[in-house]
Amino acid sequence: MAGLLATGGAMAQDAASPAPTTNTPAKPAAAAPAQTDAQNAASLEGITVTGIRASLQKSLDLKRNSDSIVDAISAEDVGKFPDTNVAESLSHLPGISVDRNFGEGDKVSILGTDPALNRLLLNGQTLASTNWTSDPNNPDSRSFDYSLLTSEIIGNAQVYKTPQANIDEGSIGGTVIVNTRRPLDLKANTLTGTVSYGYNDRADTGKPNASVLYSWKNNDNTFGVLGSLMHSDRIIDRQGTEIFGYQRANDPTDTNPNHQFAPGVVPADQQPTYPTAINTAWFQQRRKRDGVSTGLQWKPSDSFELNFTGLYVTEKFDNYNQSRYGDWSSSAPYATSASVNNGVITNASYGPEAPTYLDGYERESKVNTGTAQLRADWYGDGWHASSQVGYTGSTGGSEGIWNAQVKSLGGYDWNLAGEHPQINYHFADDPSQAVLNGVGFSRAPTYDRERYFQADFAHDVAWGPLNQIEVGVKATNHYNGQDAYAARFPSLADMGIAGNTLADFAGGQTPDGFLGGLNATPSMANWTTISKGGLKDGVNALVDQYGAPIDPKATYAIQEQNRAFYIQGDFSGDDYRGNLGVRYFRTRDTVDGYNSVGTDTYAPVNKRSAYHNWLPSLNIAYDVAQDLTLRFAYAQTIARPRYQQMTPYVALDDRSLTGSRGNTDLGPYKSTNYDFSAEWYFSENSVLAAELFFRRISGYILNTQVLETQYNLTNQRDDIYQMQVPINAGVAKVKGASISYQQNFGLGFGMLANYTYSDADTSNDFPLPYNSKNSFNLSPFFEQGPWSARVTYSWRSSYFTSIAALQTQQITGIFRELDASVGYQVNDHMRISLDGTNLLDETYQVYDDRPSQPLYSYKNGRTYTLTLGFKL
Repeated sequence: MAGLLATGGAMAQDAASPAPTTNTPAKPAAAAPAQTDAQNAASLEGITVTGIRASLQKSLDLKRNSDSIVDAISAEDVGKFPDTNVAESLSHLPGISVDRNFGEGDKVSILGTDPALNRLLLNGQTLASTNWTSDPNNPDSRSFDYSLLTSEIIGNAQVYKTPQANIDEGSIGGTVIVNTRRPLDLKANTLTGTVSYGYNDRADTGKPNASVLYSWKNNDNTFGVLGSLMHSDRIIDRQGTEIFGYQRANDPTDTNPNHQFAPGVVPADQQPTYPTAINTAWFQQRRKRDGVSTGLQWKPSDSFELNFTGLYVTEKFDNYNQSRYGDWSSSAPYATSASVNNGVITNASYGPEAPTYLDGYERESKVNTGTAQLRADWYGDGWHASSQVGYTGSTGGSEGIWNAQVKSLGGYDWNLAGEHPQINYHFADDPSQAVLNGVGFSRAPTYDRERYFQADFAHDVAWGPLNQIEVGVKATNHYNGQDAYAARFPSLADMGIAGNTLADFAGGQTPDGFLGGLNATPSMANWTTISKGGLKDGVNALVDQYGAPIDPKATYAIQEQNRAFYIQGDFSGDDYRGNLGVRYFRTRDTVDGYNSVGTDTYAPVNKRSAYHNWLPSLNIAYDVAQDLTLRFAYAQTIARPRYQQMTPYVALDDRSLTGSRGNTDLGPYKSTNYDFSAEWYFSENSVLAAELFFRRISGYILNTQVLETQYNLTNQRDDIYQMQVPINAGVAKVKGASISYQQNFGLGFGMLANYTYSDADTSNDFPLPYNSKNSFNLSPFFEQGPWSARVTYSWRSSYFTSIAALQTQQITGIFRELDASVGYQVNDHMRISLDGTNLLDETYQVYDDRPSQPLYSYKNGRTYTLTLGFKL
C-alpha cells in the first residue's frame, strides 16, 4: 500500500468539513474533510432516505455544517425533481442557471459566470468530456456536458461557491462535486431501479428508459460490490426559424456588387442593417445512452480502506438537420422593394431571379466516456493519509457528416414579425425545379483524456484555534484533440450529377403542425424534404470515388500538464469554524496544429506556453445564535480557456460564409472573489438565506467577430468569412445577491424558492458572457401518505453570449420553464410517478442587439415521462 501512497491522490480535494448535528456545529473531526464528506454523502444516498422532506433536510444539513458556502442536492431530492439530468437538478439551487438549447440542460452557469468558468468533479476528480457536434463554435471542453450524467447515477451533488485550498483550481463561479454510491453504505443485496417511458409531443413519439442498481456486502461489513446499468433513449424534434446574420446596406467599405441595392429600393444616403437570410430549421435527433458503473469497497479494519470506482457510458447522437431559406446576402440587385424602420430593413420583396436553397445534413456521432479511480485511505491516531490514482477518457465528434444542397429560383418577400421572422415564397414547391447545387462530406473524431495522481495528509494539532493541518500534491496530464477529414469533390459537372434535382432523392412533405407556435407562413411550413437515406447513399458513392483526406485547418492537439501543491489549516472555536490555506499550481501547454500560409496551403504550428500562481483562500462560518450562521469567504482563483480556443483550428460553413477559429495567444482568466452569506434556520427543515458575492475577473474571454479570407473547400476558391475569434477582453466586475427560502407549512405542503441578481461591468462595450441579471425558481411541493407532488417554475433573464456581425451583441432571450411531477407510493417496494417537463413549450430565442432583430427561435416540445420505481 505504500506504493499506492507514492503514486496516488486523495479525495480531500472535494470536501467540506464534517457534518455534525444540525443544531450545534462542532469542531471538525481528525479525518481529512474529503473522506468525511464522502461518508456524509453516502449517508444521504442510502436506500433508507425516503420522501421529499427527508431528502431536503439531508441537503440542508450539508449546507449548514460546511465551512464554505455550499448548496447540495441529495439522491432522493434529485429523484423527486422532474429532471432529465444533473444540470437541471442543480438549476433549482440559488445562483445557478442552465442553458437548454436542445430542450435539455447541458451547461451550468454559477453566480453569473460563463459555464467554462465552473468545473465538475466526479468523486473529486475530472471526468473527461467530448461533444457530438465536432463544432468548435460550441465547444464543451472545460464546461462539462451535464447531459452525460442522468439523475439516477448520483447519490449526492454539492456546489462549492467559494474555493478551498484542498479543492482543484480552475473554477471562478463554483465547483460542482458529484458523489456516487458506495456498497458498504447500502444494505446487503440492495436492488433498486426504474423503468420509464418518455414521450415528446412535438416529435409525436416516445422511447423506453431503464436503470437498475444492485449492491452486496459481506456479513462483517468489510467488503462490498456495487453495480448499476442505465439505458436512456430520447427523441428530439427541434423546429425553428433562423437568421444567419445581419449586413449593412450601402456600406462604403463593401464593394461586392451583389451587396448593392438599387437606389429606388434603399436610398444611397441610408445605411440600414438587414438580415442575410430567413431559414426554416428542422433538427431531428435520437439521443441514446447506455451506461454501466461499479464500485468496490474493502475496509478490513478501522485503519485502512480501499475503494475502486468505475463508470462507462456510450452515447449515440445521430441526427438529421434540414434548412430551407431564401439567401439574399448576395442578392441585393434582385430586391424590388424594402421598408426601413429605426435603421433596420424590416421587410423586403425579391424578384424571380433571387435564389432559394434547401440544405440537408445527416450526422452520425458516437461518444464514449469512461473513468476508473482507485483510492486508498489510512487512519491513525490523529492523522489521515490518502492516495488516489486514476484515468478518464472520452472519444466523440462526428463519424460522418453527409450534406447536399438544392437551389431554386423564384420570387419571395420577407418580414421581421417580432420574435418570429416570416418568408413567403412566390413559387410552387416543385422538387423537379430544385436543382442540385452542392454536396459534401466530412468527419472529425475527437478525444479528451487525463491521467492523474494525488496524495494528501492531514494531522490534528492543538495550536490555539487551529485544530488540523492538511497538505497535498496533485499531478495531471491532459490530452485533447481532433483529427478532421473533408472530401474535396470536383465540380458537379465533372462528377456527372449537375442535372440532378430534388425529385431524385425527395423524402416526402413536412409533417402536419410543423413550426407550430412560431407564426410561420404556409410556404415556410409546407415543403418537400430531402430523403435521409438517399442523401447519405448518394454522397457515400462520391466519397468512395474521391476520398476524404485530412483537413489541416480543423486538426489540432493540445497537451496540458498541471502540477499543484496546497497547505490548509482548519480552525474552530465555540461558535466559529473555517479554513485558511494557499494552493500553488503550474500549467504547461503544448499546442500543435496548422496555420494557413496561402490559398489552400497550410504549415505546422507548435506553440508552448506556461504560467503559475499562488491562490490564497479563507472561509469563516460564525454561529451568531443556535439558528443563525454568518459566513465570509475570500479567494484568488483562475480558470483556463477552453481547449479548442487555445489551438489554431478553423471551422467554416462554406454556404453561409461564417466560421470560427482559435487563438494560440489566449491566457487564463484570473479572479479575486469575495462572498458573504447569512443563513437563518428558523424551524425544522426550513431556512431563509441571503448571499452577497463579488468577482473581479481579468483576462476574461470574449468571442469577437472579424472578416477574414478563408479557403472555401466547397466552391474551391478564397472567400471572405464572418469569423468568431476569442480574445482576452479585459476586466469584468460581477456583483450580486441571492436569496433562498425553504419551509414546511404543515398538512404535507412545503415550498422552495430562490432569486439571484447578478450585475456585471466590463472594461469594454460588451457585457460579460452568460450573465443573466435576474433569475428565480419557485417549487411548491406536497407529500402526505402515499402521494407526493411537485411543481417547479424557473425564469432566467436574457444574457449576452458573443459579439455578432457589425460588432453587435448576440443575446439569448428570456427563458421560462414549467415542470411538474406527481407520484404514488404503491407499497414499500414500488412507486409510480408521472413527470412533465417544458410544459409551456417555451421558445428558445436568440437575437441580435434587440428582440426586433431576431437570430434563432426554436421549439423543442413538451416531454411526459411515466416511471415505475422499485426497491427490494
